[in-house]
Amino acid sequence: MSKFWIFLSSVWQEAKKVSWPSRKNLFKSTGIVLIIIAFVAVYLFAIDFGLLNAFTKLVYPIFLGGLAGTSTPSQ
Repeated sequence: MSKFWIFLSSVWQEAKKVSWPSRKNLFKSTGIVLIIIAFVAVYLFAIDFGLLNAFTKLVYPIFLGGLAGTSTPSQ
């Protein structure tokens, strides 16, 4: 036998020893993970949006002399 098939059979033997979760536990854990991901996404969006507005309204006018928000091309 080649080394690949020996490796594959040992992987299969180890996979049989694993204690797999039940279908109910799997869906429950997946739901919790998806809810946490949604909360983190909303939190990061709020932080990003707040920092964008803070820089646009406070920082850029101070350092750029009021040029923030003017994006008209010069001709």
